[in-house]
Amino acid sequence: MAEVSIKKLVKRYGDTEILHGIDLDIAHGEFVVLVGPSGCGKSTTLRMLAGLEEISGGEIAIGGRVVNNLEPKARNIAMVFQNYAIYPHFTVYKNIGFGLRTAKLDKREKDKRIREAAEILDLTPLLERKPSQLSGGQRQRVAIGRAMVRDPAVFLFDEPLSNLDAQLRAQMRLEVKRLHRRLGATIVFVTHDQVEAMTLADRIAIMREGRIEQLGTPDELYEQPVNTFVAQFVGSPSMNLLPGTLDADGQVRLEGLPEFAVPWSGPTGAAQPVTVGLRPDEMRVGDGLPGSGRISGEVEIVERLGHDALVYLKAGGHALIAKAEIANALTPGGPVTVTAAPGALHLFERESGRALPRS
Repeated sequence: MAEVSIKKLVKRYGDTEILHGIDLDIAHGEFVVLVGPSGCGKSTTLRMLAGLEEISGGEIAIGGRVVNNLEPKARNIAMVFQNYAIYPHFTVYKNIGFGLRTAKLDKREKDKRIREAAEILDLTPLLERKPSQLSGGQRQRVAIGRAMVRDPAVFLFDEPLSNLDAQLRAQMRLEVKRLHRRLGATIVFVTHDQVEAMTLADRIAIMREGRIEQLGTPDELYEQPVNTFVAQFVGSPSMNLLPGTLDADGQVRLEGLPEFAVPWSGPTGAAQPVTVGLRPDEMRVGDGLPGSGRISGEVEIVERLGHDALVYLKAGGHALIAKAEIANALTPGGPVTVTAAPGALHLFERESGRALPRS
């Protein structure tokens, strides 16, 4: 395996620049996920790393070797695509072995690698089957096996789970994570699904409009988002963002909700308009602890999730989501009070969206 270094990476189509000087260093054996909305440049970045897209500017190095002008086959990478890209007329054995077609290995060594990959991916009983006889998850494991047998320096995954149903996606997430732990592989994984990113990654690069907005561990992105875009993108359901004011005395207030007044733990100065971020799972139905900010409103929808429920409510002209225990007697149209402790607040500059620092 090998480290990956991306410096000042630019991509242009004609006069239109879609990647604007991306910098990203990936350590040997690290699992990094590129995530963001459609059109943000994540798949283009991956394809440039693979050699499938021409680089307009900047530098890509794999294992300390600059690969800008190398063909894909010379970069010692293996790529797993969204649509599996396996051959319908080949057996599972031959599909996995196709990754070794240009390898200078004898027949015995090729057979050993194919069977080892099949064993790791639980495909051994299926080696003589054709793709038409496999489930979607099994086909994706075949595609991963074909990449594994090459023993590449870097694995690249381009939205490999997006064609699977919800149950299979959850299962395949676990299998990909187990595979990473077993192989110690360097992996760059592209997805638009932030849940996928949070469960798989050592670090996540959140992209928007051809730039990396924030790079960090899942916990760092969740607890310390640098702006409102990251704050809303990370977490399910999304963070509540409400207009408010940070007073000169350090009190945070919400527009249209006079009951809410909570001290801010960061630096203060002149009063300023802010955007107040509150995560649904950090809000509580009921009075909460002393010093908590109160929000009284009306229940719109209660979404039951087993032991817990998501409560959608209207308060002071704002729409919010809070998490509640299912035992709370909440009905649509009924009153509800939710609270947020001071430590649950995230504050952002109203105009720029940048996060305000805490003390």
